[in-house]
Amino acid sequence: MDALDARFLREFLCVAQEGSIRRAAQRLGVVPSAISRKITAMENRLGVPLLDRSTQGVRPTEAGKLVCAHAMHMQDEQTFVLDQIGQFRDSGNHLVRIAVGEGFTADLMQNGLADLCKLQPHLQFSIDQAGTDELQRRVIEGEADIGIAYNPIVTEATRSLAVGRQPLCAIVPVASDLAGEASVTLAEVLRHPVAMLDARHAIRLLVARAASDHGLALRPHVETASIMLLIRYVCAGMGVTFLPRFAAAVQAARGELAIVPIDEPSLQQVSAHLMIRARRRLPKSVDLTASFLSDRMVAFSG
Repeated sequence: MDALDARFLREFLCVAQEGSIRRAAQRLGVVPSAISRKITAMENRLGVPLLDRSTQGVRPTEAGKLVCAHAMHMQDEQTFVLDQIGQFRDSGNHLVRIAVGEGFTADLMQNGLADLCKLQPHLQFSIDQAGTDELQRRVIEGEADIGIAYNPIVTEATRSLAVGRQPLCAIVPVASDLAGEASVTLAEVLRHPVAMLDARHAIRLLVARAASDHGLALRPHVETASIMLLIRYVCAGMGVTFLPRFAAAVQAARGELAIVPIDEPSLQQVSAHLMIRARRRLPKSVDLTASFLSDRMVAFSG
C-alpha cells in the first residue's frame, strides 16, 4: 500500500478545512478533479471512506479525522525542522501566526510585540482577529500558532500556556453615576443603555447567562462585533458596556471612561488564555513568542 505522501496530506487537510474540494482546489491552485481522484484512490487503497459527501460540501469521517491529525502533525514537524535549520542562517526570518480577540490588540502590541520586535528583529508576525470559537478553531486546525482568547471552552485539543483571571467589568462614561462606585451590581448596570458584543463572542454569553440567573432582561441598545465601537459608545456618553479591564485600560488611563468592578461571581471567575494546539512540538520562534507574551501582556498578569 502506498504511503500517505506529503502532497496528498496537504491537499486532504485543505479539503477538510475548506469543507469543499472546489474551494480547496482554488486555494491550492490545482484542478478540483485531480484532488477528487486522489482522495477516491486513497479511499480505495485504505478500504474506508475519508470524506462524507453531501450537497452542502464534504467533511472528514472518523478515519478522515485521523488522516487530518497526521497531516497536521507532519506539517508541525516540518515547520519545527525548518525553524531549527533557520537558526543556522544569519538572515533567517521566522513567521509566527497569532489569532487574537480584538480586546487584546492594544495589550498585544504595546506590552508584547513592541519590545519583542526590538529584541528579536528576525521574527515576523501574521496577526488575525477572530471571535473566541473561530480563534480556537484556527489553533486546533493549524491555521494559527498561538491563540489569545477570552474565556474559551477548554478542550483536549488545546493547551493553555498562560491563564490570567480577568473579570468582566462595567465600562461606563466618566459622567455616569456609576463611575465613582467601588463596585456595582449587574442590576444597577442594566438600568442604563447597554451596548453589547454579538453572540459570536464569549462576553455576550457570559452576561446573558448572568442576567438570566437573576431574572434580569438583557435588551442591548447597540449590538456589534467591534470592541472599539463599544468603547467609542461609552466615551460618547451614550451608555455602558461590559469588557475585561485590560480591553479599556488605555482609554481609562486617558480619563475617557471609567472601569467599575461588578459584584457578580459568575462574571469574576473568567480568564484570558494564551493557547497552542495540544501535543505540538513548538518551533523555537513560536515558543519564544509565547513565553514573551505570557510574561509581558497585562491580560496574563491578573
